[in-house]
Amino acid sequence: MDFLLILGYTGAMIRKITQKEALLRIHNLSQEIERHRRLYHTLDQPTISDEAYDSLLSELATLEQAFPSLKRTNSPTERVGAEPLTSFQKVKHQNRQWSFDDVFDFAELRAWDERIKRFLNKEVRNWKPVRSTDGLEIRNSVPQYVCELKIDGLKAVLTYEKGILVRGATRGDGEIGEDVTANLRTIEHIPLTLTRPIDITVVGEVWLSKDELIRINNERRAKDEPLFANPRNAAAGSLRQLDSRVIAGRKLDAFVYDIDAIIGIPFPKTQEAELLLLQELGFHVNREYRVCQTTADVEAYYEEWNIKRESVPYALDGIVIKVNAKNLQDALGYRGKSPRFGVAYKFPAEQATTIIQDVQVQIGRTGALTPVAHLRPVRVAGSVVSRATLHNFDEIDRLGVRIGDTVIIQKAGDIIPEIVSVIESLRTGKETIIVAPEKCPICESRVERMVMGTNDMSAALYCTNPRCFAIEREQIIHSVSKKGLNIVGLGEKIVEVLLQEGLIKNIGDIFSLTAGDLSPLERFGDKSAEKLARAIQNAKQVPFDKLLFALGIRYVGEETANLIVDATMKQSLHFQIKNLSDIIKYFPEITEEAWLSVDGIGIKSAQSLVEWFGDTRNQELLETLREQEVEIVVPEKHDLSTQIFSGKVFVLTGELASFTRDELKAIIKEKGGTVSSTVSRKTDYVVAGENPGSKYVNAKKLGINILNEDELKKLLET
Repeated sequence: MDFLLILGYTGAMIRKITQKEALLRIHNLSQEIERHRRLYHTLDQPTISDEAYDSLLSELATLEQAFPSLKRTNSPTERVGAEPLTSFQKVKHQNRQWSFDDVFDFAELRAWDERIKRFLNKEVRNWKPVRSTDGLEIRNSVPQYVCELKIDGLKAVLTYEKGILVRGATRGDGEIGEDVTANLRTIEHIPLTLTRPIDITVVGEVWLSKDELIRINNERRAKDEPLFANPRNAAAGSLRQLDSRVIAGRKLDAFVYDIDAIIGIPFPKTQEAELLLLQELGFHVNREYRVCQTTADVEAYYEEWNIKRESVPYALDGIVIKVNAKNLQDALGYRGKSPRFGVAYKFPAEQATTIIQDVQVQIGRTGALTPVAHLRPVRVAGSVVSRATLHNFDEIDRLGVRIGDTVIIQKAGDIIPEIVSVIESLRTGKETIIVAPEKCPICESRVERMVMGTNDMSAALYCTNPRCFAIEREQIIHSVSKKGLNIVGLGEKIVEVLLQEGLIKNIGDIFSLTAGDLSPLERFGDKSAEKLARAIQNAKQVPFDKLLFALGIRYVGEETANLIVDATMKQSLHFQIKNLSDIIKYFPEITEEAWLSVDGIGIKSAQSLVEWFGDTRNQELLETLREQEVEIVVPEKHDLSTQIFSGKVFVLTGELASFTRDELKAIIKEKGGTVSSTVSRKTDYVVAGENPGSKYVNAKKLGINILNEDELKKLLET
């Protein structure tokens, strides 16, 4: 009998071992390693350390190297990869691989729910509520649904014979895939041997973690290799590597979620039972699934994971919803290339591609020219958009954007769509270069850049005519908005009519309007004219901060206006404002240095305030407002004991149920806090309602306190 000198089992001594001993040791090691692999990867119940596991695997590899004839095809050491292939073989799937139709909002989900119920009512007799003895649903006139997370990875079809993995394939075109067995063997979460010796074909999703993508891209960057765009791109690129040893170092992962065929045991009666069986057989099943009774339950699951999607290591692009009862799935069947019994409910896309159909220039209240791209309508971040800002003509040059280009767009701060990049490879040669205008498109006055501070030119172009119709219109629309004078009923169209008829030139003129001035105009009758006239009179009592906002001073928004009010109340500027006369008297005398002394006011705001209040035309506007009996409402000084949020900075995100945004801002300010529009390390609290945006994600990254509405209410009660 042959003897061979090898490392001992503990790695601490040298000894001789016979082939018979090696065979038994290889068998026992393989079983023990598979047992621990299942405890660790499938059940999340490890009983030994990673180091101990690696030691067992190392010993097995040493024995197999010494006795190559004893190595099994399903050995755990196969996960380290095999010799490179020259090409992949084609594989015909035993069962056709389908893809689910997509829905993008609750209305589309309900429409799908109604369709399948109509189909069942028409095609399936006697499908009233019936339950099996084990409590699992068989037939139910209000079908249950199983919701699963939709991993953004790559589909894999795994075939086992007598419990041993014999083939793994890609989805391909649904009928023909590629044999990637050697690559799939390297993935720890794909069992090489099942807990039962059955024949089964299953479907799963191969994915790469976000952290692993960063690590791989760092390595590729150091080698000057192209970076992977996202985890799915990396997973797909990895799975199609001809050298499986490359994949073994990339730590791919996999979830299994469906059974295509099974021999030896009955097919589960529900989707839920199917997931439980897969887990029992040793497959890695994502346990975040949920059985839902109604579409409202489904929507709640969707909203929950739309918020939590960044908290998991894998990329998610939605949820998958399936009818739970398998007999109802069979009855519903398939249509075209998708099953009727399931649907994918996609999360709002953070980015999308579309085509620029035109670029038009808008004039803002400050006279800035903003190029706006008119797009082929596309859904992004939960809504269909057809416009995107290009910011300025420098940005157009930087991006190299042309009319007719295919572009990638995203929502900036979940609000304003913007263009991220151009897909130049899709150009046809018919695209049109965008040229910056030399004249204002509204009044044809000269346009130029402005000096913004010391020798600093603005990126934007500005109309040089302060009486440009577009500037006057935008200034007034800004002034009468809810955040400003809040004149209910005075919308954009009516402002335009009043300007065209010559009834107003600025906000001072608005307060001289009567019902008699308004009633003859288009869009007005006697009652609507009287209603707007009353709203104008009511607006003569305006909070101090809202008046400052309404004046339309560049770089003075809600936050800066509040800082100014607080500074005058505390006499930080050495005077206190009680009425409009005080503003007219004191504000033109405030220097840039004095404005900068107010905590929170920066250089651009300070310069703009000095310029605005020093302009004789603006002083005349303030005099007009005083003559029209406009009065500012100055907040009362509060007892410091009620200032529970004194010095605290809040950021609001998401949809609030108990407050409007303005109501909550007022409450926070009343209690001494400030509300910011951006999350930073200076933020103390982020108040998150339903469907929070990127501010919520940023707050989590920075470790900032996040409050839901109930937690906020408790804080308010303290």
